Amino acid sequence: MEFSGFRIGHREDFRLATGCTVFLFDVPNVAVASVCGGAPGGRELPALFPGRLVQGVDAIVLSGGSALGLRCAEGVVTFLRERKRGFATRVTRIPIVAQAVIYDLEIGEVSFPEAEWGYEAASLADCRTKEGTVGVGTGATVGKMYGMSWATKGGFGAGEVRTPEGTIWAFVVTNCLGNVYDPASGVCLAGSRGKGEPLSTPPFPNTTLAVVVFELLLSREELFSLVPVVHSALAACIRPFGTLYDGDTLFLVAFGKVAPRNYLLLVEGIYHAVAEATTNSVKKASSLCGIPACCVVQ
Repeated sequence: MEFSGFRIGHREDFRLATGCTVFLFDVPNVAVASVCGGAPGGRELPALFPGRLVQGVDAIVLSGGSALGLRCAEGVVTFLRERKRGFATRVTRIPIVAQAVIYDLEIGEVSFPEAEWGYEAASLADCRTKEGTVGVGTGATVGKMYGMSWATKGGFGAGEVRTPEGTIWAFVVTNCLGNVYDPASGVCLAGSRGKGEPLSTPPFPNTTLAVVVFELLLSREELFSLVPVVHSALAACIRPFGTLYDGDTLFLVAFGKVAPRNYLLLVEGIYHAVAEATTNSVKKASSLCGIPACCVVQ
């Protein structure tokens, strides 16, 4: 998949089973963030809530390491400052770098992305992306209702829908408590391999992250109104979704010059792009550290 107006870079370590993914936005944009789960971890998320001064972002960072991985964004800030990017003040420019994290500390070694990883991922950013066990998706797992030993590999996936006015791109990281299903057929693509009674209190923090980018002219208010559409698309693929034990976080970014003319086509496009990204995240994942990919399980 290729795209324009933004670039994506990844950095991962398969031995440590963690990584990060950086979205660099090359054009002015408007952006919003929404936290749907009960156990989120992030940076600059309140700046993207309603009623805030900042309108857009210079970069979005998705990383492993839980809260320990938040330092990864510092490398992206350094990368952008070297290029004089950021929100203009009277004395300097301040890069607006939002971040959300997943908890992946229970596979591989207990480790997390450092600032250098963020800088390297930004340096490698390109107008195309890999999918599966890459970047932030390296240590992602799904289907942990019965415990980590029964989980299946999650990952990083992409989806795309073209509308008459512009393209919708969706990128999803599945590190969820629930299983991942094909919303069209209802078939379980990846999830818990265990049977019996689910754990009453799942001890494993879980997260689904999504970045949806619109090559369309949309206001921040309009983007906020589309958050439930993204949420419903994820909920159609992931069961259960948005639980107290999930840190689900969504980012929506728009930079196009033409407004969508048909709202229903827009909603349908979001749904299909997000669903494609979600299913691709597990279909294209590979086994790692004893956690099998869905292609191995099936």
